[in-house]
Amino acid sequence: MLPPSPYISSGGGHAGTERRGGGGEGGGAAASSDGGHESPAMQAFLAMRQRKNEHMMKMYAAALCGLVALFIVFHWTRWFFVRAERSWKPLATLGRPFVAIERSARNLLVRKVPGFKSAGHALLVTAYVVANVAVGFTNVDAGSKANFASRFGWLALSNLGLVIFLALKNTPLAFLTAYSYERLNCLHRIAGYTMFIWMVLHASLYTTYFSEAGIIVTKFQDRSEIAAIVAGFSFLTVVLSATILRRIRYELFYMVHISSWILAIVALGIHRSDFAKKGIIIILLAASMWVLDRLIRITRVLYYALNNEATLYPLPDGGTKVIFKKTPARAVAGKHCFIWIPAVRKFETHPFTIHKTNSMEFTIKAQEGFTRDLHQHALANPGISVRASLDGPYGTFPDPMDYDKIVLIAGGGGATFTFGLVANILERLHDEPHKNITFIWTVKKHENLAWFKEHLETMKNHAHSPKVDVSIYVTRSPVASLHHRHLPHVHGHSLLHHAQPRTSESSSGGSLPPLSGDISGRSGSPDTEKMPRLPLPTHSHQHRNHPSSTLSKKDLEDGGGGLPVVSHHGNAADNSTGTESHPHPHRAHGYEHAIRPGRPDMATLIRQAVVGTPSNQRVLVAACGPDGLMHVVRDTTARLIQRDGPGVELHCEQFGW
Repeated sequence: MLPPSPYISSGGGHAGTERRGGGGEGGGAAASSDGGHESPAMQAFLAMRQRKNEHMMKMYAAALCGLVALFIVFHWTRWFFVRAERSWKPLATLGRPFVAIERSARNLLVRKVPGFKSAGHALLVTAYVVANVAVGFTNVDAGSKANFASRFGWLALSNLGLVIFLALKNTPLAFLTAYSYERLNCLHRIAGYTMFIWMVLHASLYTTYFSEAGIIVTKFQDRSEIAAIVAGFSFLTVVLSATILRRIRYELFYMVHISSWILAIVALGIHRSDFAKKGIIIILLAASMWVLDRLIRITRVLYYALNNEATLYPLPDGGTKVIFKKTPARAVAGKHCFIWIPAVRKFETHPFTIHKTNSMEFTIKAQEGFTRDLHQHALANPGISVRASLDGPYGTFPDPMDYDKIVLIAGGGGATFTFGLVANILERLHDEPHKNITFIWTVKKHENLAWFKEHLETMKNHAHSPKVDVSIYVTRSPVASLHHRHLPHVHGHSLLHHAQPRTSESSSGGSLPPLSGDISGRSGSPDTEKMPRLPLPTHSHQHRNHPSSTLSKKDLEDGGGGLPVVSHHGNAADNSTGTESHPHPHRAHGYEHAIRPGRPDMATLIRQAVVGTPSNQRVLVAACGPDGLMHVVRDTTARLIQRDGPGVELHCEQFGW
């Protein structure tokens, strides 16, 4: 084995392993006679590079903070002028230029862009990437690979802090910008990939540098370098699990993802343990944010586990109704909670949308993993009460009471969100003659209607039901199985089996709440009520003269558009205007609302709901469904945001994130 070069420090850590010469700053400076420490010139060079790196990281942090501040200022300025427009006319006049500019910008930024959720999302990601590249290659001595390797290592560390901040469930951005964690998850993944790229470049350049210096074997025997290798492969596992396992088996992905992250952060702390180099400060800050967020969530689960239980009811076509005994503080229909049911999974929590709060209620579509086991447990023990707890609520959306017209659109299981919003509105609605609601729901077959029969009846019989215009479309042939027609009703739902509520033995088995966090099916899992992929057959009688709103076959199967159909409410089924996929709506199985076969043209329905609204009123378009449906909703709504039209707001709750 060759001894260390007289131009190489034998000290631990990359910051002190520099070979002088070859164009480096102060090239040719001699090392000390013993070869074990840097010469004064080398020490000065390393100190200067450290200062440059720290300065550039501060600039990078300032750029990120500036982006966040931009969103905060925009959000609260818009909030201020919108309320001023409705309450204080003189101030509203001053704010009209801002409102006009803001609407013109949103008309462009809300639209779907290939590869991104929207044009605004694409613009933000571009700004983030530009900031990374600028910081990575600015003010770097290009005379040595090690100088670039050092800068890239600092960028990897800085992005690590951003990755964890964007992953926090209890993020301060939910209040400051109205973006809660699930809407930030796509940015979390992009920041994670960026961090990993910088880490690979950092490791590759230093490995090449050490190999050329002839000390690669010596360096890889160093404790800090071994820790660096462990951290690198752990982060590789984190990335591979996110790109491969996440799409195949979400629960396995989550366990691998979290355990690999913990191993990576510990190894990284060992690799950069010198407080004088300040890298460990970023590592500890990231770890502290993550631990604090977990502690808050575990505390909530423990608190809401006291004297709490959930009652399970099976529903037709793989649905499960879950009713909790206790309701968390600040729970609002339309938000979501992570639920813990140890009788089904002892160490997992999963997120589901609240659609009723006076008795906390969730409706869950059985897919794989937890939701499948939950439905099987409910089938075997209908009406059973089991020990349970909650973490939440989470999620942000515009207050529907701030709008004059509310357009709610759902595809398949996305109705859990829109039914929750309807319940939210009806509970708070008073005698406001100008306020009205358009409710559009596309489902695969009639059995799915039983999941929300109680809510459908509420929308029909509520004192404010004349203000709710309901349109329901069943995309599969109406000859679907009707076996649930004669099933008994429990809490307003048809059940596959009926039994008196009873307590499960497992509900008192002494299981502890999960300390390992959630198995968040909302991130691409097949295990969440946000992820039902309901394949809906196409119909040979589809009209083909609406190219602007025509979707692909897959998108149509997921609940998209197709035929322009006039919505009906109450006796509106007798309305003869409009074009239908079938000439007669159906009031099947005792449902009072008109139920129409076929797929609606969502673009036409949205335009009909918004066009004609006075310019001094506000319209909220809120939707939840698959990608194809959300694409149509985004683009159609964006075109309706006009400088001289009504104030139009779009909110999308998309399957997965």
